[in-house]
Amino acid sequence: MLEELRVLAIEAARAAAAVHASRKAGGLEVSSKSDSADLVTRIDREAEAALVRLISSSRPNDAIVSEEGTDRAGTSGVTWILDPLDGTTNLVHGYPHYAVAVGVLIGNVRKLGVVLDSANDRLYVGAVGQGASRDGKALAASSRRELKAALVGTGFLPSDRVRLLQAEVLKAVLPRVRDIRRSGSAALDLCAVAEGWLDAYYEFGIGRWDLAAGAAIAEAAGATVVELDPGILPGPLVIAGNERIVEDLAEVILASVRTLGAG
Repeated sequence: MLEELRVLAIEAARAAAAVHASRKAGGLEVSSKSDSADLVTRIDREAEAALVRLISSSRPNDAIVSEEGTDRAGTSGVTWILDPLDGTTNLVHGYPHYAVAVGVLIGNVRKLGVVLDSANDRLYVGAVGQGASRDGKALAASSRRELKAALVGTGFLPSDRVRLLQAEVLKAVLPRVRDIRRSGSAALDLCAVAEGWLDAYYEFGIGRWDLAAGAAIAEAAGATVVELDPGILPGPLVIAGNERIVEDLAEVILASVRTLGAG
């Protein structure tokens, strides 16, 4: 069954990516959701419709959860977790870093991820326990064990209040690592962990659709992905990387959060 799901996930991701490619036709129709920095466009909605239509026609008994509102119950034990456009702000600004993310859970356990970097036509596929690839090339997560030598990705929630707290955490993390990267796409950051481009990644409060596909790919490439309680910041706190780096990075982040909570 997993191979059938993999083939369908790739087909669905390509259908959504075709919508991304039409971004100049008819305008983006940009609006905001919870905050002025939390953008949604016509492309997000049309890409979600393409994903849901294709998956539903092939597997009508599967559950589907997607960022722009689709929440369909199923009876098969298979759940599709979809982000039709991860990196909406990047697309709006013409910054070439955004993707389609298709995650598959079986019995509520993360099993399969497909992320199509539609801005650069890179296809990431990972099945937990069976390996990960980019365009057919096998991937392996970084084995670097010293936090001080680690290149770390992160992201920020679209809330001024939360960003102020995230900036304080970043102040604690930055002196402890080699450097920080911020791409604007959680799914692609997790794929960068799978590639070994990033030694680790952390972010607060990301949605199921931001996490499911990329986390499966990172785990399939040998990374550890943990979800922790972040205290006063929105949860979950997701950290990905090799086991040693994840432990050390978690210690730094959680100590910083505790300090903020006591302040």
